[in-house]
Amino acid sequence: MLCTDATVVLDVMNTDANKTVDQEEQIRCRTIAIRRLIRKIDWRFIPFLFLLEMLQYLIRISIGHAKLMDIGKDIDLSTTDQQLAVSLFFVAYLIFELPSIFLMRYLGPASYLPISIFAWGSLTVGMAFVNNAQALFAVRFLLGIAQAAFFPGLVIYISIWYPKKYHMMRLAILYGAAITAGALGSILAYGFKKMDGSRNLNGWQWMFLIEGLPMIPLGIATFFLLSNIPDNADWLTMHERNLLINILLQDTPVVQFDHRRLSWRQVSHAFIDHRVYLYVLITTGVLGIIKYLSTYLPSIIKDMGTSTEVVQLMTAPPYGFAFLMCLLVAYSSSRKNEHGFHLVFCLFVALLGFILLAAVNNFSQTGMYVIGCVICCGVFSALPILLSWATNNIDGHTKKSIAIGFMIGAGQLGGIIFPLINDDISTSRRNNLICLGILAVSLIATIILRVCLIVENRRRERLTPEEYEYEANIKEPCDWHPSVRYTL
Repeated sequence: MLCTDATVVLDVMNTDANKTVDQEEQIRCRTIAIRRLIRKIDWRFIPFLFLLEMLQYLIRISIGHAKLMDIGKDIDLSTTDQQLAVSLFFVAYLIFELPSIFLMRYLGPASYLPISIFAWGSLTVGMAFVNNAQALFAVRFLLGIAQAAFFPGLVIYISIWYPKKYHMMRLAILYGAAITAGALGSILAYGFKKMDGSRNLNGWQWMFLIEGLPMIPLGIATFFLLSNIPDNADWLTMHERNLLINILLQDTPVVQFDHRRLSWRQVSHAFIDHRVYLYVLITTGVLGIIKYLSTYLPSIIKDMGTSTEVVQLMTAPPYGFAFLMCLLVAYSSSRKNEHGFHLVFCLFVALLGFILLAAVNNFSQTGMYVIGCVICCGVFSALPILLSWATNNIDGHTKKSIAIGFMIGAGQLGGIIFPLINDDISTSRRNNLICLGILAVSLIATIILRVCLIVENRRRERLTPEEYEYEANIKEPCDWHPSVRYTL
């Protein structure tokens, strides 16, 4: 039997019991059809989403490069003003994260994401023309609102379209776009610095213009390229849609296929689940360090004694190494279907890096740079594993959306606090010890979470028939259904 497409698979699956079909052939046909279907979805979404995430992150970290291009001197910003401009973005991001998730749940990702992209592209262009601190504060705050649900939206979008075992690598690739943006941003900033004075515009103005303008047409294109749910994807054949819906339902058989509605019961489930709070605690620590490195890495390298022009180029390699590490760890996690130990490994690598950085403390410029690369490898690789772990273990589309939004929203606390407590000398021992303490808390919380999941899995295995029936009959149980086993 030739397995050419999803039609054959569905025909085989629906064959009458009296017509015996070779089981191995059926499995082979199904596997081939699913592989082709996933590849088709990948080519439709992943390159485009990679581009969007890379450009979004490029804009987010551009304020750090603008600082080195003397934006403070050009529009008369004090050190406090520059720190406040960084913090205000994350304040808006934190405040509007969950409201934006609700709005996205109501409109659908395919409608919300284009609006978001168009908005922050326009605001970035506007940032090129600010001429005082108040204007910069206002635009940065609005930019935080516009981007609030963008990355959580991508994570949720991946969880809607792919079975759980495919989440890890796709999320790693998408977050790899952010890491790539870190490297690309450094190289571009070097070029923008050379454009300083061209057509009476400063280098940082050219940076905001060139990074913001492409987002406006891309926002319009996104509206036509994305589909909200598999049911209405006209670029899939009817048989492919049916096969995709079938495998998604088999992936979470006890959860209703509830893409179209906002369930307030699931919203409450997200806020009373203690495991969600552990995910939030870990994410707050990981994202806090990522925000610190993304914003201040150019300043950290400059404070090592490097000239301003060389700083822009030297900021790129740590991101390059981090991207490779991210893909390697994600591949291992995906193959072994294990998240907890991989996350512990990444956090331990970053933790060890900050211990060494605090010990070296300006003793060796080369040593500090190498250690900085190690820290980036550890902490940037941790986030995709954490997000995949959450999307694998939190079921119910509304509960998952709220939980992911809660995690990433709370993670912005680091972006708010770090600029306010950051020592003027970015390589100071105090900064390193603060980061070390935050990572230690995340590492301990990861171990506690893994233990909690093991204990809950064992409890469900020991349920009596009466206890099983009682828990199974809870309305919209999501991942609380007793037949669900958490991924470790």
